[in-house]
Amino acid sequence: MRRNGGSASYAVLTADVVGSRQVASFRSRRDRKLESLSELHLGKKLILTPYAVTAWDEFQVILRKPEHIPTVLLDLRRLFYPLKLWIAVGFGEVTGARRQPVNQYAGGVALERARIAADQLKAGNPKYLALTSFQTGNALFDTIANSVYHLHDSLLVGITAKQWAVINLQIETGRMDQIARRRRVDLSTVSRTLKRSHYWQLEETRQAMEAIIPHYL
Repeated sequence: MRRNGGSASYAVLTADVVGSRQVASFRSRRDRKLESLSELHLGKKLILTPYAVTAWDEFQVILRKPEHIPTVLLDLRRLFYPLKLWIAVGFGEVTGARRQPVNQYAGGVALERARIAADQLKAGNPKYLALTSFQTGNALFDTIANSVYHLHDSLLVGITAKQWAVINLQIETGRMDQIARRRRVDLSTVSRTLKRSHYWQLEETRQAMEAIIPHYL
């Protein structure tokens, strides 16, 4: 959260599940994932209130601090897999930010910017895959963040279910030796899997953007 002249500014994430009509038992799968994500992110004090469904295939959340954006983005990518998400990020003033559910009570510039970013994603990009979009009111930061995350999005393509499983264990434990024991494989196999799945680049992006964001938002 940032304050300007007494008004509170927040980062807002709006996500759409791509191709939701083709997903079997979509509503129950969506709700289970959002329930577990709400528990995880509220427990880590990353978000203000639980994730709120705003439409059949769309949900929204307000973050406590903009620095949490990279961690939440990566969590959404890995924990919603194999479902693919468009994720739009807006930043600015928010009214009713702590009231629940956010889709009924919150309003303001940040939500409007997130909607603009979401519409840009849905319109598509003829040159390359884009799954993440930022509209924060800071043109320089948006250029940096969108460039970084469009490259980041290209790394997500081709990561398999087995690779995501190893990535999840690495994020949860931080110990490749523990992962090797749990999966009954050699340590070299775990290391090779993390390299081939671009885990280290994903993590470097998260850390770098976490350090950059406080200088702009």
